[in-house]
Amino acid sequence: MSSIPGNCTTVLLAEHDAAERQSLRDFLLGLDYSVLETETGAEALEKIREMEPDIIIADLDLVGIGGIELLKIAKEESWHIPFILISGSGTMDDVIRGLRLGAWDYLSKPISPIELLQHSLDRVREKVDVLRNLYRQQEHLEELVHRRTLDLLTQNRNYQEEIERRQRMEKQARKAEDEWRRTVDALPEMIAIIDKDRNIIRINKALLSFLGKTEQEVIGSACLMCSDEHACLHRETLKDSKPRTTELYLGNEKRHLELTILPYASSDGEALGSVHILRDITEHKRREKQKELRQSQALHSQKLESVGQLASGIAHEINTPTQFVSSNIAFFEEAFGDIATFIADLQKASSHGAVSSEKIQSGLEESDWQYLQEEIPSALQQSREGLNRVTSIVRAMKEFSHPGSKDSQEVDINNLIEVTVTVARNEWKYVADMELDLHPAIPKIPCLADEMGQVILNLLVNAAQAIEEKLGVTPEREKGLIRIETFSDLPWLVIRISDTGNGIPPHLKDKIFDPFFTTKSVGKGTGQGLAIAYSVVTDKHGGNIRVTSTPEKGTTFTIELPLTA
Repeated sequence: MSSIPGNCTTVLLAEHDAAERQSLRDFLLGLDYSVLETETGAEALEKIREMEPDIIIADLDLVGIGGIELLKIAKEESWHIPFILISGSGTMDDVIRGLRLGAWDYLSKPISPIELLQHSLDRVREKVDVLRNLYRQQEHLEELVHRRTLDLLTQNRNYQEEIERRQRMEKQARKAEDEWRRTVDALPEMIAIIDKDRNIIRINKALLSFLGKTEQEVIGSACLMCSDEHACLHRETLKDSKPRTTELYLGNEKRHLELTILPYASSDGEALGSVHILRDITEHKRREKQKELRQSQALHSQKLESVGQLASGIAHEINTPTQFVSSNIAFFEEAFGDIATFIADLQKASSHGAVSSEKIQSGLEESDWQYLQEEIPSALQQSREGLNRVTSIVRAMKEFSHPGSKDSQEVDINNLIEVTVTVARNEWKYVADMELDLHPAIPKIPCLADEMGQVILNLLVNAAQAIEEKLGVTPEREKGLIRIETFSDLPWLVIRISDTGNGIPPHLKDKIFDPFFTTKSVGKGTGQGLAIAYSVVTDKHGGNIRVTSTPEKGTTFTIELPLTA
């Protein structure tokens, strides 16, 4: 049932007097009202319940249910319908009682002038309009209150959700911080976070244990690594956001530490400080020294082995020129004897005055001077070449076997290659021709000459053995080719050693630099040569060594060494 009165177009007229009822009905119809007529209170109540009229006009003296009783029931069931009481016998008490029960107006019968009823109806309509506006405003206010209430409930719910979200975030943050602390405390590395003012704001247990202090003593104190005596790596990292690493040595404790400084920034990239990570690398340093010692011993052992293997070849290389020098000396002795005899005969003939051209010519023929005149210069030249050959071999062997410095020195790589080729000549000359293409303009480079010479020797011997394995011993003495070239390719000095041997099977190329791996037969290789070469080139010189190979066609090793330290 609506809470706002209707348009007041239908009037329920409850009047027991027929004449009065007709008079009122006609008047109402003349005012364009729709009229429902009843004679008794019971009928009126039934009409009210069924038809719900817009206005009720009821006589106070209705039969059965009187006007006052009908008013009470109507107000209980349809309180919003305007109710006008009319009476021809009512007292002032009845009027007051009716108005208190909710009657909108009270008219006395006979209504005269009849326009009083119209006036009463107009006031009812005006009041209905006012109530309708009030109800509308009330509904609007109620709607506003309802929407505002919903908004407030939504805001409260949002606030509650935000509070709960923040509580979850804070809980997660506390959990994450706790997990971070437990994780960092479990690490063996010593870690601290330093703010922009060089103060320690976080530190883990490992570093606290190393310092022998409590967290309360350290947090907020100045960074231990900061000093006005040297460049502050923390400040440099703040400037360019680049990580830095340095090594520290604690002399009293004989401990080596590695310090890494990393930039520390907020989520939006603002620099907040740096993270200091200290690692104890004492054991690592000790193992490195042991490794270097083992490598040095292996290199020394291989060098002794190489010298031993080359000794017989070098002896043979020296023996050949020595033999023909010795033969030429015997020839000189015999020739000198013949010439001495001729000169003695000339001296004797001269003392008797019997020197003649025939005598001299006969003496020259007897001493075979024409033969000696042709052969002695040739023998002298051969002897000089032989001695030069011996000298060059001895010089090369002296340079090769000289114990090189443990520190890098400026080295002429071309000369180092030439010396090594000379020393190893007996290893390759029977199976291969040697082709050198050494660029004359390459500069000297910082290098460990002793160890790099061993690398070149290993590769050279491997090349000769690969060619011998491919060709075997043939009656026609077929030879392969070993080619060594050098050139600059910034920032590298490149050494390329190629052979026409039997190559390396593809499935073995990734293993050839592994220690103790060898493709040679038992007794012909230890598997250390290429492993040592790889270590010397990459670890000790910071270079690269690569291999390319085609089965049955040959192999090329390429070494790249830095032109500068």
